[in-house]
Amino acid sequence: HKRTHTGERPHGCPLCGKAFISSSHLALHRRSHTGERKYRCPVCGKLFLQSSHLVRHKAIHTGERPFKCEECGKLFGRASHLATHRRVHTGERPFKCLQCEKAFTQKAGLVLHVRLHTGERPYKCDRCGKNFRSSAHLVSHQLLESGERNFKCSTCGKAFKQAASLKQHLKTHEAREPHRCSVCGRAFSRSSYLQLHMRTHSGERPYHCLVCNRTYAKMSTFEKHCKKHQ
Repeated sequence: HKRTHTGERPHGCPLCGKAFISSSHLALHRRSHTGERKYRCPVCGKLFLQSSHLVRHKAIHTGERPFKCEECGKLFGRASHLATHRRVHTGERPFKCLQCEKAFTQKAGLVLHVRLHTGERPYKCDRCGKNFRSSAHLVSHQLLESGERNFKCSTCGKAFKQAASLKQHLKTHEAREPHRCSVCGRAFSRSSYLQLHMRTHSGERPYHCLVCNRTYAKMSTFEKHCKKHQ
């Protein structure tokens, strides 16, 4: 704990020189060079370096987006994502390249861009020896080589080798399901389905049983219940 106050970082990475307070932090960092991602999402198959990253990612599938942009109403799963998004409205690009003055909204974008100037490719494939600018590019390459299809569409079950392919595929569903819930992002083919879905957020239950006073959000569920009294 004292090292957090002294600033001492005795554990250095032999590949990039970055230093860490503890050996466990160094071990976690080294996965960024090897491409090792132990934590797999059970829904879409995406892999993560840390379990905490997987926990945050799962919010994508649950639809939980508690952080709302006051400018455009767009919802986000994390406060940090909202803060980054706000730069779209403000035009702020605080991370500038010293070589070409190109600016970025996120530090990660700048780090990746600088490697275009330096030629640095720190992520190496153990199978073929090819090097990549980012760990994401390495993981994508390894999935293509293995033939695995870890990116699965939660709507139709179709699987893909790359996240980009899944993202492109999801647009076909969006075209067929233009009515999107402003709360959780779920989409529907008809506005009537969306209106019915919104009751799960509002708590509205308009169908009232006169026999036992139970209430229901759906007519079909209400009718099924009424048969029990017959």
